[in-house]
Amino acid sequence: MDTSNEREIESDAADDTEQSPSESVESSRRYSSEEVAEIIRISLSDAQDQSDNTVDHQELLSIAADVGVAEEQIESAIGMLQERQATKDKEAYLWVRFKTHCILFVGFNLFFVTINLFSNPTYFWSLYTLFGWGLFLLGHYAGLRYAPQFVELAMERTRNLAASKYREMFDGIDNVRFINGDPMGLSETQGLVTLQDEKLVIEYQTTDSLLGVYKSAVKVVQIDIGELSQARLEQKLWNTKLVLHAKTMRGFQHVPGNDRGVLRLEIDRQCGRAASELVEAIRDRLGA
Repeated sequence: MDTSNEREIESDAADDTEQSPSESVESSRRYSSEEVAEIIRISLSDAQDQSDNTVDHQELLSIAADVGVAEEQIESAIGMLQERQATKDKEAYLWVRFKTHCILFVGFNLFFVTINLFSNPTYFWSLYTLFGWGLFLLGHYAGLRYAPQFVELAMERTRNLAASKYREMFDGIDNVRFINGDPMGLSETQGLVTLQDEKLVIEYQTTDSLLGVYKSAVKVVQIDIGELSQARLEQKLWNTKLVLHAKTMRGFQHVPGNDRGVLRLEIDRQCGRAASELVEAIRDRLGA
C-alpha cells in the first residue's frame, strides 16, 4: 500500500516538472529593445476601440520602469524626439518656402515676358530677369538640397535683422512674443500680446518670408476681455500656442492666425512663463 502511494506521488511530481514544447519555447523567447518598441507600437495602433489612444508623462515613466528603462533614459529619448520633430518641421517649412519661390518665379517671369512681347518684341529684355532670377532659384535649391542648415541660418539671420528694431522697442517681461506664418510661406507675422486693464492688446507686424525686406506698418488691435470666452495654452513637443476663443466669429477679425473666432499664436520659447501668467490673468478676469 505504501509502495503504491509513493509511486503516485513520484508520478505527480514528474508531471509538475514536465513542460510542453510550446511552454518551453515561450519561456526561452527573448525580445530585443527594437522588438519591444515595435510590439508596443503595434498594440497601441491596434487599439481602435479606445477614444483616447495616448499616455501622459507619468504613465510613460511607469511603462518604462516596468520594462527596466531608467527615467533618465526616457527624458533623454523625449529630448531626442523633440529635436527630430523640430528638424522635420523646419525642413518641411523650408521646402514650402522653396515651392513658393518657384511659384513667384514662374508667375512674375510670365508677366515680364508678356509685357516684353507686347511692348517691344524686338528687344527681349525679360531674358535678363529670367536668367538672373533663375540663377538665384537654382542656388536656393542647391542650398536647400545639400546644405539646409545654411539656408535656415541665412533666413533666420535675415528675419532677425528685419525684426530687431521692433523687438528692442517692445521687449519686456509683461510682453508675450509670438510669430505666425501663413500656410503658403509667403509672409510671417511677429507681434506681442499684453493685458492692459480690461483689454487684450495685440500688436503685430507682417514681413515677407523670402527676404524679410518688406514690412507692413505696426498694427494694434484691442479686444475687451468680456468678448473672450476662453484662453488656454496648447503645448506640443516642439512648440507652444496661445489659443484664444472669442464669443463671436468676428472677435479677432483681420488678426493673422484667426479661424472663425479662434486665434492661435505660436509663442516664443523664451516667453513660456509670461504666456502662462497671461492665460491665468485672463481666466481670473473671466471668472473661470
